[in-house]
Amino acid sequence: MHTTYPGQTLTLFQPLLSCLAAIADPKIEVMSGYPAHCSAWLTIYYQRKSGRWSCEWYDRPGCRRPAALGDRMVCLMHEVSDRGATQQEHLMARRLLAEAAFMEA
Repeated sequence: MHTTYPGQTLTLFQPLLSCLAAIADPKIEVMSGYPAHCSAWLTIYYQRKSGRWSCEWYDRPGCRRPAALGDRMVCLMHEVSDRGATQQEHLMARRLLAEAAFMEA
């Protein structure tokens, strides 16, 4: 006989709850590239239902800004248009980058 304790139930269902949350409020890729002053690749996401912004930094050796791209002071972010982001979401992402000093200096 297996006994389940109250705290275990939530722990057992946590992966399922995370999957359901991702389906209900998916991350939409809005922008990606190399922000100004950074050598790591950045991807910006927006979740419409919750109104949450999030980002992922890829700071691995293969994802570093190539020296051939020139000055690190230049922002090389591009709007991702094939993932469903709206023009308003692109503008908001640009504003967030500017507020964080990741646009051109």
